[in-house]
Amino acid sequence: MDGTRAFRKSAGVFADYDKSPDYLELVPLRIPAGWKIGWNQFHRDKRVENGDFGGSSVFYATNEGRRFVIDVEFRPEHDPEGHFELKVEYQPWPRDARGRRRNDLPFRFDGDAKLMHSFETKSYPELIEQLETWIARCTIWTVEGN
Repeated sequence: MDGTRAFRKSAGVFADYDKSPDYLELVPLRIPAGWKIGWNQFHRDKRVENGDFGGSSVFYATNEGRRFVIDVEFRPEHDPEGHFELKVEYQPWPRDARGRRRNDLPFRFDGDAKLMHSFETKSYPELIEQLETWIARCTIWTVEGN
């Protein structure tokens, strides 16, 4: 896949993804390698004061290598008086009987997850700033040794 005219022509409708409203309305976010975005409902035209945020969770990302999950919810849903809740959670490594990391098990979140940070705000710009800060921090943060 490249940006050549031949490719764009062969790709048909997909060649104009950059003109799609679903793409154009997204808030630009700086997200380093290693993150998987489960969902992102941050659109430029959404406003808290209009009650545009619902579905409780509006952003969800995981970094399996660093064992972090970042979840942003809006509470109460569709309430112009509501607020965003950003939570950063860490899932400790599973250990064998001698206390060594088990790298052979799939990443999953369970009851052992630890809340590392939480933040509440009504401000959309402040939320985006905090989100990018915590994504950057969790990209390099090592919580446990071997």
